[in-house]
Amino acid sequence: MGDSCLECVDIIHRSTLVRAPDDGIAPSFPSFIFLVAVTFGSALIALVSGLWHLLRGPKRFGALAWLIVALLPVVSWVVLAQYAYRSGQRSNVPRNLAMVLMMRTGHSLMEAQAVYLYPHRLESPRLVMFYDDQVTDPDGDLRVMDQHVADIEGLTGLPLRTKIYWARGRLLGQSNLCCFGIALGSDRSPANELDRHELAHAVLNQHHSPSTEPPTLLSEGWAESQSTDSRDLAAQALEERRLLASLVDAPESDVDSKLKRFGDREGIGRLLRRVRESEGGAICYLRELTDPFWYHHDAGPVYSMGGAFVNFLLHKYAGERFVELYYACRPGTFGEECRRVFGTELDDLEKEFWGSLEKTAEQRKQKPVPEKVTERTN
Repeated sequence: MGDSCLECVDIIHRSTLVRAPDDGIAPSFPSFIFLVAVTFGSALIALVSGLWHLLRGPKRFGALAWLIVALLPVVSWVVLAQYAYRSGQRSNVPRNLAMVLMMRTGHSLMEAQAVYLYPHRLESPRLVMFYDDQVTDPDGDLRVMDQHVADIEGLTGLPLRTKIYWARGRLLGQSNLCCFGIALGSDRSPANELDRHELAHAVLNQHHSPSTEPPTLLSEGWAESQSTDSRDLAAQALEERRLLASLVDAPESDVDSKLKRFGDREGIGRLLRRVRESEGGAICYLRELTDPFWYHHDAGPVYSMGGAFVNFLLHKYAGERFVELYYACRPGTFGEECRRVFGTELDDLEKEFWGSLEKTAEQRKQKPVPEKVTERTN
């Protein structure tokens, strides 16, 4: 039932929003916004009419009943918006009907704001960039990021279905995110790691289906692998693992002071408890970071460890097999899908992954390591 509802929302949204590749940036969002506007407009008219009949009579009870019915759609939207906001505050972004509906609505409003309110726009074969005067080298930024997206197409074997909307700054007060086909990047030149990160999300988002639900370990790990130096990712992941191991027997005063280094204290605290409960302080991080708590958790080590893990997968198994894993995963199936796609058990993959990071750390001072994979490997 849930998947059917998600598919219906997806079909409605795509039928009103998807841009044909040859249409440039012709507005295509009004239909979806119109549906939302009709809901609120009808409720407002019913509210005014209901209050009028409630005050003037007769049949005040009937007027009150219709007034309550008229407010139900508005109340539903408010509840959905509050749910989405609270989920975001907890760094928890599940792919359920309520969240997808609010994200689709936000996407429509963001597209409208980008098209009508940003003062400048520039197009390349793969991107439509919206920007203001703080972006001092729009042509150079667009050229570099268009090549970045082209590299990702070559790595994954996934061609773009339409141009990505790339906003240089905020939309709806939001920044540093990717909402379906809209990437919110840096607000000034030169384009940087943030732009690479969000555009990497946007490429894979174009190939999502209503049932696509990868863990954040893979989704954020993918974007990090395409935006952060592989040596830095390896160093960060190893440092986080080392710090957690060092806190197993540490006094609580030391634990509190060291956990302040992390923005996601709840997640790191939970991970530390699991390390303490495990035999010898050894856990399978890949299993832990894809459990029900972490599967949709959008903060903490899913970025650093996820980035290092995806980078490892891309180098060892190539982009197309990573993409297969990415789109196949559902909650509770990560280990099973790893076994199917890579032919190895999760514990063995974990050992190989950390061994690869330690090797990278050893090589860090000896020779440069590529920042990211930019072409398919065999």
